[in-house]
Amino acid sequence: MSKKKKIITKDMEEKILLALYRYYLSDITFERAAEEAGVPLYLFIKYVNDNNFPIVHTDKDIIDGLHKVIELMKEMGIETRKLPVPV
Repeated sequence: MSKKKKIITKDMEEKILLALYRYYLSDITFERAAEEAGVPLYLFIKYVNDNNFPIVHTDKDIIDGLHKVIELMKEMGIETRKLPVPV
């Protein structure tokens, strides 16, 4: 019996990246980010782990996470100039 692999679509990935952006701005919790992305928490965690996103413990984690999110958004062709700027 083969296990079905859940594939993250481009639309899902865009939603995950936008939710991660808000997470790194400390606007929402990690769990809330998964909920807003519309994906199960385990899939959200898998995406974060597979792409080596830092979990927020320090200011450096926030900066590194934001840079990574923006980098992946640009690779996907997502417009980043209209994103809220962290203060």
